[in-house]
This record gives sequence, structure tokens and C-alpha cells, in this order.
Amino acid sequence: MTTSLVYLCLRTVSENMGVLENRLYDLPASLIKDLLPLLSIFHLDRIEKVAIFKKVSHSLQCTWAAKWRELNPTWRCKLKFMHPEQNWKQKCLECLFHMVLFRKTHVQSLLWSSDCVVLSLCAEHVQVLSLTASLRGGCRLASEDLRPILSILEKSVRSLRLFDAVALKHEHKDIMFILHRLLDHGSVTEVVLKRTPISFFLFSWITPRFGGPHTMLPQSSAAQDTREEGPSGSKYPRLDLQTDEELSNEFSPCCSVNGQCSVGRIRSLDLELCSLTTLSCLLPSWLWLHSLHVYGSQPLWEEDVANFIKSLKKLFLNPCCSLRDLSMGNVFGQNLLASLLTACPTLLSLSLDINMPRNKRTTSGQNLNFKPDTELCLENLYIKSTEIQTVDNFPAVLQHAPNLSSLHITGIRQAHLLLDILPDSNPLLKVLILEDINLADCHQEIIHLLNNSILEELSLKDCRLLEKCTERKDFLVPFVEAARGLCSLHSLSLSQNRLATSAIDIADLFFEDCPSKISNLDLSSNFILPADLLEFSQRIETYHPTQRFKLDLRFNPLDRDPKVKNQAIKKLLPFCNILTDDWNSRSTMADHVSVM
Repeated sequence: MTTSLVYLCLRTVSENMGVLENRLYDLPASLIKDLLPLLSIFHLDRIEKVAIFKKVSHSLQCTWAAKWRELNPTWRCKLKFMHPEQNWKQKCLECLFHMVLFRKTHVQSLLWSSDCVVLSLCAEHVQVLSLTASLRGGCRLASEDLRPILSILEKSVRSLRLFDAVALKHEHKDIMFILHRLLDHGSVTEVVLKRTPISFFLFSWITPRFGGPHTMLPQSSAAQDTREEGPSGSKYPRLDLQTDEELSNEFSPCCSVNGQCSVGRIRSLDLELCSLTTLSCLLPSWLWLHSLHVYGSQPLWEEDVANFIKSLKKLFLNPCCSLRDLSMGNVFGQNLLASLLTACPTLLSLSLDINMPRNKRTTSGQNLNFKPDTELCLENLYIKSTEIQTVDNFPAVLQHAPNLSSLHITGIRQAHLLLDILPDSNPLLKVLILEDINLADCHQEIIHLLNNSILEELSLKDCRLLEKCTERKDFLVPFVEAARGLCSLHSLSLSQNRLATSAIDIADLFFEDCPSKISNLDLSSNFILPADLLEFSQRIETYHPTQRFKLDLRFNPLDRDPKVKNQAIKKLLPFCNILTDDWNSRSTMADHVSVM
């Protein structure tokens, strides 16, 4: 009866927030916390200062996360892409902005005012703006009514995602005007082009913003003709200024008094394309570009990749080259890793997603012989293969990258060689992430690495760690002891290793005599049952760690016994913040249990 009365009172307050919001400071924190889920997005935004003052910010974040889930019916599919400590308010309002802009029907019930008012509230929180040329909704930003909102976006948007840009032609002045305002008058430094075959028209306009000439290929046939000399004496297609001049004339009356506008600088470009041909022609002139991500909508094979690497080499021979971060996906080429690093010796970060052709047997490429004094600048390396394979010259590359601090490897062989050479060749390594690699025979190498490194983050995800163990403790006991002894280690992930009951032994990381410094422990997707978690929690309770840590328990079958699960979580709450996929958790647990 009392609970119902309180709920009815809170409901009344939520429905009359326009009158009562100035008196919310008079309410106790417990009632503010219960009121949050009942508020609209508009009033949830307005109550933020009160929530901070009443020290219920975490509950406010949980409420924003719930609002985000309301906007995203398929939120569980997106879960793995979300960071547990996401800024849910920003994410929610950014999502709502796009839905209102493109007039998605299922959000109409969440709106408290006109489209313009909702867009105005959300605009300052939009950091990534997505525009689709095939949908007219985005063009509304060029209208007189929404021009003030476009001005807000110029200040907030850092990344612009453009889909279906192939639909852009000269008559699409609205979209081009929006691009011009955001890129040349705004704060956008990153451009993402998806489902967009490279358009000569689009790139004629965008190329100067990478530091290239205000020019472009006049026709598609020119893309294959590289016989004419271009910038820096390189072979380059003949170019045409007409398109840029037309665009400049279109924008001038609206944007500047003297008829001239500045040209923005794009630092990061993310492309999805079916061929590297046009990109290879243009790349040597893109001196302002810091980060380039290329993904093949269909596999990018050896000849195409080889020409792209030649263009990269031309770019890096220019002392004004700014490119430091390169990512390539759905590509294949012999000696790809070594060839890229030879062409781009000053790269700091390299990411490769290698797609080996089916029915094609790869042969070992030519061994790469670095000069003894060669020292690569590489600090971050990520390699993923769609099929288990050996990456040619991988050990040699590691041995010549002494500054390597982060290494992420997915799905390759040579695991034992990798673990063997890391302590000596890469003494500065702080982050090691191994995924989908069979480490069942590499137990000694793992222990040796832990005993001879300064790792701060270790992730062994889906590595079949216990697959060949007759007695699981034979590996887990020395592993836990070595991890506990590594003072620099603060993050450990053992996700997807079928630990099951063995997860109980992981609690010994916090053994009271010599507890680890781990502040982030990921045991997700390990078939941990409620009874296992209860025993794990009992050990944690016994060891009583003084430093709180984050515990990821998502995607374990803990709901098979909700009562035991809740007992275990209750014992863990004094010592850790728990991440679960049970987003219906409420009340006291909500202060310590992050829900997705």
C-alpha cells in the first residue's frame, strides 16, 4: 500500500515537472532516484544538476542507458560494440537526434514538443553525425528553419558519416551545403564514407581537405591513365578545376561576404570501397591526413594492394607526410605486414584484417631481411585473419619494433614463437590481446611472459586455455600466482574460455597475503553457473580486497538460479562494481551493478 502511494506521488510529480522542478532540491536522494525512470528525456536532462547535487549520478546514468534501450529495439545486438562506461546521456540524445531528423515513426511517443525543439536540445550532444543521401531527412538541416541547429552541429560534431554518397550529384545542393558547413566552418576532423564507391565528383570536392590539390579526375577512364606527371614529379592523372569552382560559387553567397570560404582539414578518413585504384592515384598528395582506414566491400587482392603500397611509399617519401595510423580490412597480399612497414617506416599504428582467398594455397613469401640497426617507429599493432594462418615475417617485425606498446592478434598461428620472443624483443609492451588463438600448448610461455614483462593489460579471449588440461589447477594455480606477482597488471580478461567451475580459482588473484593490483576483471561468456559465482564471491569476501575492482559477468547463465545469483552479487557488492546483462536490476544493486 505504502509503495503504491509513493509511486503514485512520484508519477504525479513526473507529470507536473514544469511546475515542481524548482522544488526537487527539497526531496531526499532516495526519492530522486526513484523518480528518474518516470521522467521524460526532456526533464531527465533538466534534472541533471539536482542528481549531481544529491549524489545519484550513477542512477541517472542507468536511467539514460534505459532510455537508449527504448530508442534501440535491437539494443542487445549492439551490446558488444558498447563500452560499459559509455556516456549514456550523450549516446541517447545523439540517437534521438537522428531518429527525429529522419522522422522514424516509433519515437513519436517519446517526443514532448516539435521536431525543431527536440533537435535543438539534442544537437549539442551529437558528436558523430550520420547522413544518408538516399533519405531526404538530412537535407532539412539546410532549410532556413533548421539553420540554427546546423550552426550548433558545427560546434559539436567531430565525425561525419556519409552513406550512399554515390547518389550525390550536382542537384543535391542541400547535402553538399551541409557538408561544406560542417567540414569548412565546423569542427569535423573525421570523415567516414560507407556504401560509397569512390565518386570522382565527391573526391574532387573533398581532396583539398586532405592537403591535396583543388583538382580531380575528369572521367573514370583517367583513373587507369597514370602516364602524366603530377605533384612532386609522381605519375598522376590529368586533373580538372571546373567542379570545385562550381561548388565554390554555390556556397559563397550563403557563407561569406567576400565570396571566399576557408577549406577545412580532415585528419581521419574511413573508406569502404571495392577497389583501391582511384585511392592509390590520389594518396601521395594527402599530406594532412593523420589516420586512414580502408575496408574492402569485396576482397582487395594482391595486385590492387601492391599498387596501393607503392602509393603509400610515395606519400611517406614526402617529408610533410602526416600519416601515422593505417588500417586495412578484407585485404590479402604476400608479405603484407612487412611490405607495409617497409613502405611506411614512421607509422605508429597499423591494423590489418587479412582475408585469405579460398582454394588458394599461400606459399611463404620472401624473407624480409631488416638491416641490423633498423628500428621501426611502430607502437600499436593489430592483426586479424579470417582463417587461421601464418603471417610471414611476423617475428622479424616484432624484433625490429622495440617501441611496441600494444599488440592485438586474432586468429593466427605461431603463438608459441610470439610468446617466446616478446619479453626480449618488446620490453615496453603494456597491452597484449590474443583472441581466437589456440594456447592450449603454450602454458609455460604464458607464465614466462607474465614473469618477464611490464604488462598493464592482458586479454586471452577464446584461447582454449584449459582444453588439454587433465587437471585444470596445474595451469590456473601458477597462472594466478604469476598474474598476482605482476604489479603493473591492472586489467585481465579471460572471456570465452569455458572456465565454468574453474572461475572460482581466479578469485585467488585477491589472496590477502599478496593481492594483485587488478582493477578490471573480465570473466564474461565462461559458462559460470550461479553456484560457481557464489563460491567465487565467498572467496572474495574472505580475502576482503581493499581496492575495488570491476567485474564483468555478462553472457553467463546466471539466471538459472536467480536466488543464488543474487546471494553471490550481494556478497560481491562491497568489493566490486559488477557488469551484468540483467538490465532490470534496481534499487541498492543499481548503485554498483552496471547494466547494459
